[in-house]
Amino acid sequence: MMGNEEAFGTVVKLDLHKIRELIKNKNWRELKTIFSVLYPSDIAELLSELEIEECIIILRLLPPDLQSEVFSEVDTDQQEEILKNLTNENIKTIINELDPDDRTELFEEMPSDVTRKLINLLSPEERREALQLLGYPEDSVGRLMTPEYLAINAHWTIEKAMEHIREYGKDAETIDIVYVVDKDWHLLDDIPIRRLILANPKDKVESIMDRHYVSITATSDQEEAIKLFEKYNLLALPVTDEDGHLLGIVTVDDIIDTLREEQTEDFTKFSAIEADPIGLDFITNIKDVPITKLFRARITWLIALLFMDLITGGIIQGFEAMIAKYVVLITFLPVLVDTAGNAGSQSATLVIRALALGTVKVRDWLFLLGRELLVGGLLGLAMGAGISIMGFYRSKSVLIMEVVVVAMIVNVVIGSLIGVILPFIFTKIKKDPATASTPLITTLADIVGTGVFLSIAYIMLG
Repeated sequence: MMGNEEAFGTVVKLDLHKIRELIKNKNWRELKTIFSVLYPSDIAELLSELEIEECIIILRLLPPDLQSEVFSEVDTDQQEEILKNLTNENIKTIINELDPDDRTELFEEMPSDVTRKLINLLSPEERREALQLLGYPEDSVGRLMTPEYLAINAHWTIEKAMEHIREYGKDAETIDIVYVVDKDWHLLDDIPIRRLILANPKDKVESIMDRHYVSITATSDQEEAIKLFEKYNLLALPVTDEDGHLLGIVTVDDIIDTLREEQTEDFTKFSAIEADPIGLDFITNIKDVPITKLFRARITWLIALLFMDLITGGIIQGFEAMIAKYVVLITFLPVLVDTAGNAGSQSATLVIRALALGTVKVRDWLFLLGRELLVGGLLGLAMGAGISIMGFYRSKSVLIMEVVVVAMIVNVVIGSLIGVILPFIFTKIKKDPATASTPLITTLADIVGTGVFLSIAYIMLG
């Protein structure tokens, strides 16, 4: 076995000179024949011994699947050199053929200038796909950014900067803001185009810089970008890597689209609808969505809530002897649990929105819980007073009226507290707080409210 491996290694070494001769003589057919019998790792080893121009020629001769396999085997430095010298079509072939894990590793290890080149070479449609292949997390800013921006050097004169803008501005997403970078492409400032136009052409760009700018990293959540746009009234937001290299920008139109998607997603969660089977667009295009997909989107939560509602039935069954004696109690059950659920939905909506806007943090949960205890108590007293008249009218009993009033107060307080605490729980476990949807809260209020009402009745009525 060792002899075979040594023999094979000798063949590879002997082939190196021959390969260079074949490249020099442009004998592409024989080169293809040689590589067709070699493993990708062996071809990668050969590439490490060749000049970069020779590597490029060999990669172009390989079929797409083998090309990507060989590329993933070479070291990072050589990958960088290869990418700097490949054509647009070859780069796209390699990127698209790479396995997802190899692709993610590639872009994580590449310097930011290589990443920029990869993005800039692609069409808008292909760019969106490439950004997804970069390994940026889903819903991260990296999925939104565009490389079509204007960047100038701090040491340029204003005149040179304006010439650069005139030459490349037509391809930029926006020219309202021009970004200043150093020779390593670190972001230094953002300058309104108006400031450049009004400046002395002979002055340096750095003379009009204030170095006050807002930026965001590519791995940040898109909701963070939305908050920055709202807070600073931005038209565009520069996107950097962790070391401050400028990668691209996010424009306000992209943020508006993202905000619309976020709101649509929240609507689906508030209604306990699973959007994954059909995508977020189905809410505005339900007439075009197949019935089977609509069914899949709605059935999951309905089944889960169904089994939760069965608990309510079990609680009622446990008090059937008392209910048989005081049948009138059942007539108050719907209004009690529905009111508690409605109170919980109100408090949850307020908390979810506050969390989304960043005006409330997870650490504020105890403070809000205390406030809601007070507010829920006041609401419970008001609703208890409202139902007291109906309680006496239906039952003709002061004791049953008291049961209903006490149960109303307690249920409204509990429902309100459930509505406050659930969004914090979902946020803490890294889930969207909108998942604490109205159907979930009302179902929990049904379960808890039924148990509380019948327990109070059992205690007070003996």
